[in-house]
Amino acid sequence: MKVSLIKKFWGGLEKFGLEHDDFPTMMGNVAILLRILTINIYKRRTKRISLIWYILTVAAGGCYFYVYIFSMMWQVFIHYPRLNNFAGAAVALTLGTCTVTCITKFVFMKMYANDIKETIDKFLQCDEKVALDTRFAKNLRIKLRIVKKRAIIIWVSLVSDGVIYLLIPMVLPGRHVSEDLYIIYGLEPMLESPNYEIVTFLTNTSIGFAVYTMVNVAVYVIVVVGYNESQIHALSEELSHLWSDSQNFYNALKHTIHDKIHAIYIKEQIVNEFIRIRLRDIVKFHIANINLFHELDHEFRNTLAVEYSIMTISIIAELLGGLQNTYLQLPYTMVQVFMDCLAGQRLIDACNDFENSLYACEWENFNVSNQKTVLLMLVASQKTLMLTAGGVTKLNFNCLMIIVKSTYSMYTTLKSTLK
Repeated sequence: MKVSLIKKFWGGLEKFGLEHDDFPTMMGNVAILLRILTINIYKRRTKRISLIWYILTVAAGGCYFYVYIFSMMWQVFIHYPRLNNFAGAAVALTLGTCTVTCITKFVFMKMYANDIKETIDKFLQCDEKVALDTRFAKNLRIKLRIVKKRAIIIWVSLVSDGVIYLLIPMVLPGRHVSEDLYIIYGLEPMLESPNYEIVTFLTNTSIGFAVYTMVNVAVYVIVVVGYNESQIHALSEELSHLWSDSQNFYNALKHTIHDKIHAIYIKEQIVNEFIRIRLRDIVKFHIANINLFHELDHEFRNTLAVEYSIMTISIIAELLGGLQNTYLQLPYTMVQVFMDCLAGQRLIDACNDFENSLYACEWENFNVSNQKTVLLMLVASQKTLMLTAGGVTKLNFNCLMIIVKSTYSMYTTLKSTLK
């Protein structure tokens, strides 16, 4: 019995590896991680979430709110201003703002629960239409493996940051909490029993909730946007081989053509019919991807706008609080900014690749009807798909550089003013 349970557990764990890079499995991985937070992303699979997860989520969320929202507000606006300790207020603000994205992401997943289920169902239906063992399917899997590797690296990086933050007090001599400058309301002095034990429990629970919630919802965004990126890259590959595929198709059939007088005309008919059918399939997938992404961006944009505003404040506060106090908070925040900009940039790159493939597909050899189809696709590809914050700020590497430069400028201005 125990052996079979271990094998079942290990088999489930193996599906989180890079070998299982198909989209349904990747979404299954994300769904398992989110179910612990009482979030169900499937419309057609309605397995009930255990009551214990609801209890644990509410309890952990309550701890987080008390430790990093209520206590943070008390320190920033009451406690540290009374002591004229600006550094302490800045450190308190950093811990609240760099982790509060877990709340925005959790609220987003709950508010848009039905929309998310509909969107994921459409993505899965779109993936079901991909013919197995074709070049398109193989290229899609190759690109999805890259997306999964990206998601794993970001997941491990953020979780490791949280674990290190919690382990630091255990390796330092004497009694310490994760951040000595951070005071939990009503638990002073924090280094004396039983306050020390209570603070340790509340802090560990709160950080665990914050990191787990944020990173798993972030991985959901990375995987779904990454699927759009992967499909567009795979479609670009199909376009680049379109003319050569049509020639290979004709060469496989030409021995069956007996009418040598009209051989050239027949060849044109066969080649252009092959191209017409292939273009029809590419257009269907391209339009489906555009529509799916627009639904996705409509759901994300307001949440991303709020989060980027908060993270900008967090980066400034982390610099003002001193890197000796915020050396773990700053990379945690920067990775959050980077991962969305990376997903947005990779999607832009995929769209540019698709546009270049249209120019390079040897369309000049097609008949007029197929040339018109290519022209329409080219017009549609001019509107590059972009992940946005609030529908205004385009999330890409340029946005990342603007955030870094503007936050550092604001930091230097505030620092000189405070001096």
